[in-house]
Amino acid sequence: MKSDTILYSVIRTEHMIHNDFFLRYLEFEPDETPTGLTFSCRSGGIELCAVRYAKAEITARLRHGAEEAARYRASSLKRKLGLSYRPQKAIMHEHFSFFASQPADELAIFCQTETGVLERRVPIHPYVSPNRYIFPLSGAVLVTDTYPAINSHRWCRNSEFAFDAGAFDETLSHPIIAGAPVFAACGGTVEEVFDGLPDTTGGTDLEEIETQYGEHARIDGNHVLLRHPGGELSLYAHLQKGSIPVAKGQPISPGQQIGRVGSSGSSYIPHLHFHVMLEGIEGPGIPVVFDGLKTICDEPCLLDDTVNLVRADPLSPQP
Repeated sequence: MKSDTILYSVIRTEHMIHNDFFLRYLEFEPDETPTGLTFSCRSGGIELCAVRYAKAEITARLRHGAEEAARYRASSLKRKLGLSYRPQKAIMHEHFSFFASQPADELAIFCQTETGVLERRVPIHPYVSPNRYIFPLSGAVLVTDTYPAINSHRWCRNSEFAFDAGAFDETLSHPIIAGAPVFAACGGTVEEVFDGLPDTTGGTDLEEIETQYGEHARIDGNHVLLRHPGGELSLYAHLQKGSIPVAKGQPISPGQQIGRVGSSGSSYIPHLHFHVMLEGIEGPGIPVVFDGLKTICDEPCLLDDTVNLVRADPLSPQP
């Protein structure tokens, strides 16, 4: 029985502590036939809550896991699952979100089989970045597909805590953010730059883009990847063609303009895709908090709703 080796969690204090983490896969060997399964969320060895599945539900989830794994391109497996192979027998996409008196630090997994009990323990890391981040856009912005929306980004390992940000007119049907400046959310160094793709339209051949420029360009279009202290990297995707004024190896200051919003790559409406990860473009995604980010009602915003209407000014000095 195999699974993710570490889980990064989001911890929020809302009267009690809100734990939120995601198990991408639980893989079984061909001869391992689970008849019962328990996920025990623990802190200091003490169980906070548990989820249990009987045989019929396990069978349904294994069937879903096989269908899900079959959809992934072989070239995407490292980025999506952290694996170099496609799991053949796995339960996938287990989301844990619950309130408790303390943060969970371990997911203990117990699997009953016809021959005994399999056990696996996965550490849970309530990640706190050593860096300060500011929001990469300015003004009133609609932020969607955040980490609670598990069908949008979270199932993909490197973009687990990604979001999409845009702006619209009063009808909410016409985007008005194209060409808006994109700012570095944190100081660091330019790790990677790709520029040259026009905005995607109905006639764009994304497969041809991948053939010519690679999978990264097909997905993220024109993009900038910045490296920050502590091994963190931030990605700014779908940028406007010809709008990137920075080059690989260049030092970057927080709030420095690094491009403009576009719709290149796998994008059909102008918006900014942003996420932070560790270890490189295929590394695990991590959560970050943005200094000074407010809702339009002037309340602090942690982007912990699936849809967030925020007001940001990355150029203002932060306390």
